[in-house]
Amino acid sequence: MHVSGLDGVLWTLGVVGEMLLLGIFFFRRLHLVFPIFTAYLIWVLISDPILLLVLSSEHAGVRSYYPHIFFTFSIIQFFLELLVLVEIGANVARPARKALPKAALVFLAVLVVLIGVGAFFYATSVNAATLNHPRTVFVADCTMAILRLVTFLIIAGLAQVLGLGWKNYVLQLASGLAFYAAVTLIAALARSHLRSGPNYVEEYRHLTQLGVVGYLCSLYYWCFSFVRQEAPRKEFNSKMSELLVSIAGTTKQQQSIVARKHR
Repeated sequence: MHVSGLDGVLWTLGVVGEMLLLGIFFFRRLHLVFPIFTAYLIWVLISDPILLLVLSSEHAGVRSYYPHIFFTFSIIQFFLELLVLVEIGANVARPARKALPKAALVFLAVLVVLIGVGAFFYATSVNAATLNHPRTVFVADCTMAILRLVTFLIIAGLAQVLGLGWKNYVLQLASGLAFYAAVTLIAALARSHLRSGPNYVEEYRHLTQLGVVGYLCSLYYWCFSFVRQEAPRKEFNSKMSELLVSIAGTTKQQQSIVARKHR
C-alpha cells in the first residue's frame, strides 16, 4: 500500500506530539505517577516509525512482512493499553480506599471485567469481513475501545464521590482515552463492513486516518492538560459513597442467596 502525503503528515504530528508529551511527563515527573502510560508512549514512538518504514519500502519483499509485524505490534500495544487501564484504576482506587470499603471497590472491578467480557463477545459477533485487517486485531480493537469508554464513564460518573475535578490528571488521561476509543470504535466498525471493490483501499485508508486523527486529538489534549498544574482532589461526597456501598452490599447479598439455592 502506497503511503500518501497525508499519512506522512499525520505520522509527523504523532511523533512530535508523543515526544512533547514525554518531555512534559519527565519534566513534571509524571512518569513516576503513570509509569505504564509512559512505557506505552515510548512503545508507540518506537513501533510506529518501524511500521511506516516497512509499509513505505520500495522492496516488495520487505512490504510483505508488514501484516505480520503489524499484528505482533498490535498485540503488544493492546496489552500495554490494558495495563494502562489497570494503572488508571489503581490511581483512582488508592485514595478511594479511605472512603469506600473493599466491597464497593471489588464491585466496581467485577463490573468492569463483566463489561469487558461482554465487549469481547460483542466484537466477535460483529461481521468483520475487512480484507486488510486481521479479525483478531478487529476484536481486540473493539474490546479495548469499549473498555476505555467504560473506564472513563465509571470514573466520570463517580467523580464527585472520588473527589475528582476535570483538571485532575487521572480524569484527563481517562477522558483522552475515551475520545480516542470512540473514534477508534467508529472506524473499526466501519472498516469491518467494507467489501472488495475498486474503492476498497481508498476507503480503508480514510477510515484508518480517521482513527489516527482521533489519537492526535487526544495526544495534544494531553499535552495541553498535563503541562498545566493539577487541581487538588476534593473531599469525598459521603452520600454518593453510601449509595455505592449500598449497591455493593445488595449485590453481595444477592450472590449469597443464589449460592445457597444451588447447594
